Amino acid sequence: MKKQLSVVLLGLVAGALFSGAVQADEVKVAVAANFKGTMERIGKAFTAKTGHRVVISSAATGVLYTQITHGAPFDLFLSADMATPQKLEAEGKGSDRFTYAIGQLGLWKKGGPAPDEATLRNWKGNLAIANPKTAPYGTAAMATLAHLKIDPKQYRVLTGTNISQTWQFVETGNAELGFVAWANLVEAGKTGEAWAVPASFYPPIEQQGLILKKGAAVDALVAWLKGPGQEQIKAAGYALPQ
Repeated sequence: MKKQLSVVLLGLVAGALFSGAVQADEVKVAVAANFKGTMERIGKAFTAKTGHRVVISSAATGVLYTQITHGAPFDLFLSADMATPQKLEAEGKGSDRFTYAIGQLGLWKKGGPAPDEATLRNWKGNLAIANPKTAPYGTAAMATLAHLKIDPKQYRVLTGTNISQTWQFVETGNAELGFVAWANLVEAGKTGEAWAVPASFYPPIEQQGLILKKGAAVDALVAWLKGPGQEQIKAAGYALPQ
């Protein structure tokens, strides 16, 4: 009987969160650059259902970390890794960490044909990589080169401040080849011009969220990311957490 009552109460709480029963509010979200487009779409669906407005600020994970530690008024942090939210939580800046997506790395050559491992090994031109000191996808790119025993000095490396700038390097032709987020390729319809780097080549890009400021609207958005939003996250080119 107690179990049935708990289930009923949980259903009522979830219904309140998603029905707009809670007063509409604003949620300020710090979003890693790779997830910006996906979060914009999720935010629109969430707002349409709940009335809560989502305000997005996007940058490299390391940059957002610095902003948060300097008092930026964010309510929720969606990182491109798990180490940064763990660090913020240990520093007392947030709580209730959760994994919302597993990032996937792609190697893009604009206009095709799609590159592959042999392309990367034999390449001597420009290669765009996000800054591995601040961008987890840059860390994954460097780990891929290390896994394949490729010396990055064989390339003319163009370092993007975040994965969005790295994308722009390839998009504008400043770099003929670049490591980008697979989700960005899916969003742009460019997967046919890219190689999905095997996940075994780099540490898992486990993207975690951290609640920085508690509130009903923040709780509702987190519940949405863990629930209805998962379908949009998968469609955007991410793997889902187990």
